[in-house]
Amino acid sequence: MNTSRIDAFGEDVFRNSTYIDKLDLAFSQFFVRTPTGSLLAIATGMRADFPQLKTNLQGAGFDIASVASLIVPHFESDEMGALPDFMAHNAALVAYAHPICAHALSDIFSVKTKILKDETPVTINGEVVVPIHAKHVHQWDSLVVYVPRLKALFSSDIFMSYGPVDGEGGTLDNIVGSIDKSGYIPSLEHLASALKKIRKYDIESIFPMHGAPIRTHIPETIDGLIEHCETHRAVVAS
Repeated sequence: MNTSRIDAFGEDVFRNSTYIDKLDLAFSQFFVRTPTGSLLAIATGMRADFPQLKTNLQGAGFDIASVASLIVPHFESDEMGALPDFMAHNAALVAYAHPICAHALSDIFSVKTKILKDETPVTINGEVVVPIHAKHVHQWDSLVVYVPRLKALFSSDIFMSYGPVDGEGGTLDNIVGSIDKSGYIPSLEHLASALKKIRKYDIESIFPMHGAPIRTHIPETIDGLIEHCETHRAVVAS
């Protein structure tokens, strides 16, 4: 059985999640209430799930048309599949993405796109965000998003874990086990490179696409995951 819900984290972060019991995996989309009052979406979810997402947002007091901008972490159905539905509710919607992804979105959906450069802050609807390219961490066009005002990292498939979205995110062992089980992370070398970039930011909350948020022991978790990548690579190389 699939279950869907929306949760608030503080006053400005909202997560819509759909848990698929058969997969033991949740798929989440995030909405940041920006200083202008509009919503910045991070990932669209899959197109078949859009009606429930819209209903969930309405239940939380938001009109889907208030989503003025959308960040697509990479070109995949759970990250951009419902883009046409968002566009149908706001013709002025702007999609932000990695250069590879942005060109594809523009060509296929005729959406206005803006390119996000690696670790180059950009202001979207009054909200400063820092895109961090995470090449080949799942896809070549992958990125994660840091929001300095909230000290929050929206980490896409990095830090994923199986299970529901309740409570706190998985321990390091659970994250490593989930990565190994899923096969979502094709390159430990590239994952380690992305984590080293992420490590220097002041992060108080990590919101993964799959699994519960992480809000404790964040530096230790990042360091442990880097160590896992480097140790595993050394074992394979030998």
